[in-house]
Amino acid sequence: MYNDEKKGLFKKMFDFLGIKHTQKDIVKLDLYGLSITVSRKLDISVPHEITVVIPRAEIREKAVDKNNQQWDTEIILNSITIVHAPRHSLAAHPHISSHK
Repeated sequence: MYNDEKKGLFKKMFDFLGIKHTQKDIVKLDLYGLSITVSRKLDISVPHEITVVIPRAEIREKAVDKNNQQWDTEIILNSITIVHAPRHSLAAHPHISSHK
């Protein structure tokens, strides 16, 4: 059987048996005192994916006095993005290209 035929067969079996397409994801992100948790559990037929993008995360520490008794701390967290979106149809078929 070809992959598409297999997928069609499994879909028919799941539909006949009443099995839902449950998708579950959990993202836990802890950065320098920032805590973000995203949890989802959905019964949908279209595959979704979660993407986490952290383009910049820095911590800088420098001594304020000569004896190194006091420190100045700077934390930079810039443009943290969490995206939940349907999977693009071409993502399931890496051998298919839209370029000709």
